[in-house]
Amino acid sequence: MIRISINVKDINYEKCFETLVPQLTADCKTKADPELFDKLVMKLGDDIVPVVEKLLGYLDTDTRDKIIVWLVEDQQETIVGALNKALKDALGSDAIVIGALYAEDKPGAKISLHAARVKTDSTKLDESPMLTGIGGGLAKFVFSVTDADTIEKGAVKLLSSEYVKPKLVSMLSDSLHQAGLHLTLSDIVIEEDSGKDKIPRMMDPEKEEGRLPAEIEDKIIDALVAWLKETK
Repeated sequence: MIRISINVKDINYEKCFETLVPQLTADCKTKADPELFDKLVMKLGDDIVPVVEKLLGYLDTDTRDKIIVWLVEDQQETIVGALNKALKDALGSDAIVIGALYAEDKPGAKISLHAARVKTDSTKLDESPMLTGIGGGLAKFVFSVTDADTIEKGAVKLLSSEYVKPKLVSMLSDSLHQAGLHLTLSDIVIEEDSGKDKIPRMMDPEKEEGRLPAEIEDKIIDALVAWLKETK
């Protein structure tokens, strides 16, 4: 398996929240024991998007980034499913299948995304319409000199090449947009992945799955209070 680290240059917060927040509303409705924040989200219903757009003006960039990180984590299954569908449509097969996607909030910088446990099928990559011409010739060469024990190294070498990498960046950008993550990518780094590394989580998935982290909740409450004070 391989890992693809995605460096983010810019984030369209408005569009991200416009597409991801309604899914959050749907998730809240399925909770047997909703918390106060969940109840607020459900009460807002279809009005939650314009409310979020208003609150964005009262949230600092770091808090916005943390919310994106949490949304990626909270809606992991939906986003990964959308990514894999888009990749399959673009490649013409399941030549690349993402196992997990998580976001990392780097201090003083934009978030980065990590597609982990990515499975590649050398035969399907070789036959993909994306790898035509010079790229296709490179694929055949790379995999012809790569034995079964080091197939990941061949995939890393192929996908990192100057012929294929730009296409992969474009493909990932398009598929992320389709998944609701409206990001501008700067670069990707592809490397081998043992699949054994624990994916970092903001919350304990066994105890606090779906809950908004307290630090983010406090920031949203502060923003809501600031907004209400300004409009009274």
